[in-house]
Amino acid sequence: MALSLVVHSLTMSKPCIPTSPHPIPDEKTISAIFNLPVFSADGKRCRFGELVAARYGVGNVIVIFIRHFFCSCDQDYVRSLARCLTPTVLSTLPAGPSRLVIVGCGDPSRIIPYAAETSCDFPIFTDPTRRIYVRLEMNKSLASSTRPAYMEHSLLSLIIRSMGQMVKSGYGAFKGGDFWQNGGEWIFREGRCLWAHRMETTSDHVTAKELVNVLTGDENWRNGTKRYNILDPAPDSNESHTNKL
Repeated sequence: MALSLVVHSLTMSKPCIPTSPHPIPDEKTISAIFNLPVFSADGKRCRFGELVAARYGVGNVIVIFIRHFFCSCDQDYVRSLARCLTPTVLSTLPAGPSRLVIVGCGDPSRIIPYAAETSCDFPIFTDPTRRIYVRLEMNKSLASSTRPAYMEHSLLSLIIRSMGQMVKSGYGAFKGGDFWQNGGEWIFREGRCLWAHRMETTSDHVTAKELVNVLTGDENWRNGTKRYNILDPAPDSNESHTNKL
């Protein structure tokens, strides 16, 4: 009895995920995409549901759907995630231990070059058929928006970088994925989809800081009214101050 009360107390102490900015698919759709395949860098397939399943005490899974593998703006975004959402940050969020997975829409052979380009240690998978993107109703558009906080380079520089990567990759330039396909950010807890943001332009990902705000239960996650300071390293911390948002 006492143990059950403790478990209940710990469960209730986790903050609720804020209201989703975009509609969450019904259970039938979620169940269907859980059975769709994604591929790792070595071409091995697994079900999408395996990526978001709770395991090893980690119940929250942030899934970042990116644009094509040659999108330099998205590469800047992934670099910002890698700098800010360190293992320490993800393991000490108020919502409970969390992990982050990246899913692209190109050929599996482009995963290793993408990870190297972005200095990304997060697990990266791909949905080359885009069936998951389609079932989750993520948008296709080349519309742009105002310069996001995570964008490190000018638009001209990004275009040049993308073209340079494509030229260097040879035939790999045709394997980056659909240039029109946008992505989004999705949060699953214990295998249930709780929060969804679909990109409406080519550069409106939810930032790392905003994702942390969401996982603190802040309804005003765009502005971060709860002022959660987990991203400020302690004075004796070994983590670099580049982790600060």
